[in-house]
Amino acid sequence: MRTTCSFASPLSSKQKTIWGLASRGTPIAAIAEKLKTSRQYVNQTRLAAEAKISRALLDVAQVNELQVIRLNAKDAILLGYQPFLKQKAIVTYTTRHGMKVWYWHEHPEEITDQEFLKQTREYLLEIAGERGMQLEISENLHPAALAKEIFSKLLPGLTR
Repeated sequence: MRTTCSFASPLSSKQKTIWGLASRGTPIAAIAEKLKTSRQYVNQTRLAAEAKISRALLDVAQVNELQVIRLNAKDAILLGYQPFLKQKAIVTYTTRHGMKVWYWHEHPEEITDQEFLKQTREYLLEIAGERGMQLEISENLHPAALAKEIFSKLLPGLTR
């Protein structure tokens, strides 16, 4: 897999904080208590954040000429298909790095740039961490295999 696009975050700092906590599984009441606000405010802010993320995912898909197959705004992920490249693509969002587009690479073992592989692995682990995913992975797992594991959990039934 390779990343091809990164956009700034569509969320305000409050939305980013609340979305990040909620996506890790923190209960709404605990978020409200931590931020010294009401549960209603937390819920409204989380829903507004999900709406902005959904719109941003769709905008990135449109810019990259992706046909949308599935959208999961709660987990900030979109599965699309790029007809000119004849490849599936995944658009993701993290609070730290914003939007990224992932295209499946036919032969990921051919990618040998260690710095690129390290950055890709770190970003994938960030996606999993922001969503509270528990992964049992080895240090030697190629980022393409890691991506498949993470994206399959976020988009059940995903196949290359």
